[in-house]
Amino acid sequence: MFKFLVVFFLAFISTNAQVDFSILSIPSELKENANSVLVKENIIVDVSEEAKMIVEEYSVRTIFNELGNRHLNAVEYYDENSKIKKIEAYIYDALGNEIAHYKKRDFKDVSAADGFSLYSDNRVLFLDYTPTTYPYTIVYTSETETGNTAFIRPWTPIGGYVRGTMESTYTLKFDPANKPKYKADNLEDYSISIDEKPTEYVFKAKNIKAIKYEELSPSFNDIAPRISVALNEFYLEGEKGYGSDWETFGKWMNDQLLSGVSELPIATVEKVKALVANEQTNEAKARKIYQYLQDKVRYISIQIGIGGWKPMLAKDVDYLGYGDCKALTNYTKALLDAVGVPSYYTVLYAGNEERNIDKDFTSMQGNHVILGIPDEDNITWLECTSQEVPYSYLGNFTDDRDVLLVTPQGGKIVTTKKYTSKENLQEQKATVNLDLEGGVSINFTGTSWGTQYGNKFKNKNKTAVDQEKEYKNRWGYLNGVSVGDVNLTNDRENISFSENLKLYVPNYTTKVGDDFLLCLNVLNQSQYIPPRYRERNQTLYLREGYLDTDEITFNIPETYSIEELPEDKSIENKFGTYEISFSKNEKNQIIYKRSFLLNKGSFSKEDYKNYRNFRRQIAKLDKTKILLKKNN
Repeated sequence: MFKFLVVFFLAFISTNAQVDFSILSIPSELKENANSVLVKENIIVDVSEEAKMIVEEYSVRTIFNELGNRHLNAVEYYDENSKIKKIEAYIYDALGNEIAHYKKRDFKDVSAADGFSLYSDNRVLFLDYTPTTYPYTIVYTSETETGNTAFIRPWTPIGGYVRGTMESTYTLKFDPANKPKYKADNLEDYSISIDEKPTEYVFKAKNIKAIKYEELSPSFNDIAPRISVALNEFYLEGEKGYGSDWETFGKWMNDQLLSGVSELPIATVEKVKALVANEQTNEAKARKIYQYLQDKVRYISIQIGIGGWKPMLAKDVDYLGYGDCKALTNYTKALLDAVGVPSYYTVLYAGNEERNIDKDFTSMQGNHVILGIPDEDNITWLECTSQEVPYSYLGNFTDDRDVLLVTPQGGKIVTTKKYTSKENLQEQKATVNLDLEGGVSINFTGTSWGTQYGNKFKNKNKTAVDQEKEYKNRWGYLNGVSVGDVNLTNDRENISFSENLKLYVPNYTTKVGDDFLLCLNVLNQSQYIPPRYRERNQTLYLREGYLDTDEITFNIPETYSIEELPEDKSIENKFGTYEISFSKNEKNQIIYKRSFLLNKGSFSKEDYKNYRNFRRQIAKLDKTKILLKKNN
């Protein structure tokens, strides 16, 4: 057996050694739009033994510039249940001459704590290399071993934007009695092959051009080639897990990861029962429990336990007053259980990109946990890590995505709340007084709901200095704006945020002799125009819809008059609706109204040009001016 392993290892090295490290070996088309090129990659993942995974990696990567340094990828993570058996790197210059050699002792060994974690048992070994010249090539080899088979690295032959790939091979070795499943995404139009053998899969890619980032595109995961791999029977920190389908996987999570962690001190149980004693509905009880949670605990990351997946004990959270998303969600669930309100631990991908749990591929997924409270056919969602977020509010961090609901009967894939464009409402009104020097004094009121609420409500607890910075940034196109009399109201019950403040902008108007040119859209000028692409490659994706309404009343000095108002304008298309109107009354006031509804959605790449024209029209119309004539 030993002799076989030596021969296999030598063959592995011999195969990988046949590489020209000169940049002359890289085809010119792979250098286009690329900060780096993966010249050759061999990854061998071996899960043929139960409760054991060995990963061997060999890669040759050429870095062209400073931006490409982030693609170095000479890094390995480990913990008490895993080890790095080998790690080594060679650096070559542009012509393929060796300039540096790094052994395991030369790699930095640090805690993998993220700066927010109270404690983490994960560590990371990485190469801290500062190049003196470009381009250069890194040849990296590693071998790791772990008892965890719950997470099998996916095959991503192109690791990110502006990276080309000459050749990437991924081999998965397995026991036929526990044959892994795999799911291929976005392989079309690439030179990629899949070879299925009785005891191994081999995925191979050649000559993949770099993907250039394009604004308003789907997330990289949705457009890049990828093959996900998982076992139906796996091990996680010594615990055997089952995941043939989501129902089975959720049942395992409920019975293993969530068992024995919900006990609360008797005193706490009695306290929360008394807290909700006069409430008749589950919603009323849950609201009080949620407020109790927010008043008592705070969020802090803790990356220990079963792969960071098993929550810390509810009684420990109760005593310590802190926990991570798993711990605080489990603690909230335990509190609700104590007062007879059912709830479900829910796993998801949090973030503004709205990544879904892949409902067609059962595996360990997600990066966050929230709580779902069933109410007939509806589910109320609770973000348990925030001391500020209102009851049932998600916002764009966790809204509108497929998630895994963990129930005693098993797992279910459901979708979190989707905020419509009209629910994401920002309503602004203002009275503007124009002085004889061309400055404007503004009395402003605004109210926001939906995801627009989420963008603003934290301003309430900021210092006066930070609030002023926030508003100056928001109205950055108003030169010299000063902010005063700020009065903010965070209505957590109705989930709305109201702003009342005064602004002064000197020299807002443009002098034309004795007359003034006045831009009527003082408070919501859209200056955004998407960049132009000679050839658009990706579909157009608008991640968030919203509705802005504005009404501004201008008080004009008696010594000035309005000769003519602009025409009302209206634009309607598949992307949304934009309307502006102008009127005047007997009080010598001008009333300006604006409404902009943007639709969330995915559109063809051919639509991008039309969307860009739509935003360009809006940017132009938002700068509409009128001439105020001085009376003779």
